[in-house]
Amino acid sequence: MNNQKTLLRICALALAVLMLGGCSAVISNPVVAKVGDVEIPYSQFASLFDTYSSYGMVDTSTAESLEEARAMVFDDLVEASLPLAIAHSQNITLTEEETAEAMESAQSILDSYLSSYMDESIADEAQREVAAIEAFDAEYKSMGITYDQVKAETEQGSLDQALGNKVMEQEKAKVPSVSEEEVRAWYDEQVAAQKEEYAADPVAYYTDSQYYSYYGEVQPLVAPEGLFYVKHILIMNDEASEDETSEDEMSSSSSATFRDSKALAETVLEKVQAGEDFDQLIEDYGEDPGMNTEPNKSLGYLIGEGFDSVYDQAFYDAAMQLKKEGDTSGIVEGSYGYHIIRRYGDVSTEPLAFEEVEEEILNYLNTQKQDEAYQETLKAWREEVPVTLYEKRVSYVGVN
Repeated sequence: MNNQKTLLRICALALAVLMLGGCSAVISNPVVAKVGDVEIPYSQFASLFDTYSSYGMVDTSTAESLEEARAMVFDDLVEASLPLAIAHSQNITLTEEETAEAMESAQSILDSYLSSYMDESIADEAQREVAAIEAFDAEYKSMGITYDQVKAETEQGSLDQALGNKVMEQEKAKVPSVSEEEVRAWYDEQVAAQKEEYAADPVAYYTDSQYYSYYGEVQPLVAPEGLFYVKHILIMNDEASEDETSEDEMSSSSSATFRDSKALAETVLEKVQAGEDFDQLIEDYGEDPGMNTEPNKSLGYLIGEGFDSVYDQAFYDAAMQLKKEGDTSGIVEGSYGYHIIRRYGDVSTEPLAFEEVEEEILNYLNTQKQDEAYQETLKAWREEVPVTLYEKRVSYVGVN
């Protein structure tokens, strides 16, 4: 649901994006819902529906599921509009600084719209922007859309979003912070629960670690036995290296030749066996981009029993044959090319120290507590603020 809310904020409040991205065929743009004095136009509804559909977040296969999908879009748009309606009803406004930040955000969006229309051959910046606006207007003339309209809608959308966010943050700020005792109790409970969960399913530890690397929150607190890290030098196979060759490179010679990937892998293996620095060889020869990003670059890839569902089978089998730190494979041919794999450090099974994760847990629990309280506030606002839905006006959205 958090991902849905993120998409909602992007789609429901950046009106110019919605106009250009999802509503080019809309002749009129009627209001499909009212939340207090906030009006939700058809373009917002249709674009958000399309976004949810493209991400597989709604089912449109049956009439019943399609109706449920439209109801979900209505619910999310209403929820996004409630804090703005409350701001209006309570005469809450933005400060000069908050207004300036919102306008700066709007300008960034507008600059992105015009970027593809900028003619760099025009030296004068002001004239270049005028020409870009003229090109923009020409492209969207048939749709009845002008840059001035988009600019006004983008600026108003940014101001509305800032005001709605201000009300939301004010409500969340009213929630008292969790106590240190609550943080410690949660830590103890999670250590015990994770020991049991990860012992039964070590891949769950990998999944949670990956989630943490992308989204943050709280890292896994205790690892199961038998996990370790490996790094590898990947030399992509000949087919993959051919795919990487540009048309210019191919046309530069009437008889284009491609490297012998296995021979290159053998050359690299000789360097490994001669004692050259493995990390430097990864940097010099490795063709796995994942080895150049953290935490993989520093630690390596996490692996253990059952991880054959995570990695290429040949890679997994060879890695599992490495029994101690420093053990190195020969050339391993896998689906992507030729690997030379080295085992690095083992993963400690000691729980992370409470002090190391205390702040993460505190932030996580506070966010949860604030979100729960805010959901209750939204329910109260839903009872307080008049909401009108014009469902017939969206009855064809999602119909192929």
